[in-house]
Amino acid sequence: MKQQQRRTEKGLRLFVAVGLPEETRAYLRQAIQELRSIDLDAIRWVKPEGIHLTLKFLGDTPVKRLDAIGEAMFQGSRSFAPFGLRIRGAGAFPNLSSPRVVWLGLSGEVTELARLQGRLEDALEAAGFPREQRGFSPHLTLGRVNGRLSAVQVQTLTAGLRHVDGMAFPDIPVTGISLMESNLDGTGARYVERKKVGLG
Repeated sequence: MKQQQRRTEKGLRLFVAVGLPEETRAYLRQAIQELRSIDLDAIRWVKPEGIHLTLKFLGDTPVKRLDAIGEAMFQGSRSFAPFGLRIRGAGAFPNLSSPRVVWLGLSGEVTELARLQGRLEDALEAAGFPREQRGFSPHLTLGRVNGRLSAVQVQTLTAGLRHVDGMAFPDIPVTGISLMESNLDGTGARYVERKKVGLG
């Protein structure tokens, strides 16, 4: 009941993302299992079903804004045809020497992805949502580091990421964008698709 009251008071925790196919999630599950096997307790690995290619984080948003967000998603994406991405590259933010977030990178039609994100940002700003000040850096988050890794642990993580980067991931078709709601409970985050807008 308290959680429901908090959701009502704060609104919905929302973000706009590109959905990932199940085939891609299966490979991400395998990649995370590989990284878990290197036994770095300081890293909290993401559940594969919780990995998204985030385009815009909206945060706590009143339910009454859902229609405006849906319209902005349509306006921002209507001139785009479907395109493709590939998973390539692995690293950490801010860097591998002092990792906080472990990620996989993207290649393929990333210029088109950046254009789509920029148009979406413009449309959402016109609808009254603050513009993101940081530059867009497309990635898939695999894990988050608690505390600081030792030099030996950093070397171990680097070797693990090099191995994962060599996996033959399937291509990712980008055919639409989704408005996702994130709900936190005792088992972690659960995600609900609130709206979807197709490309083309």
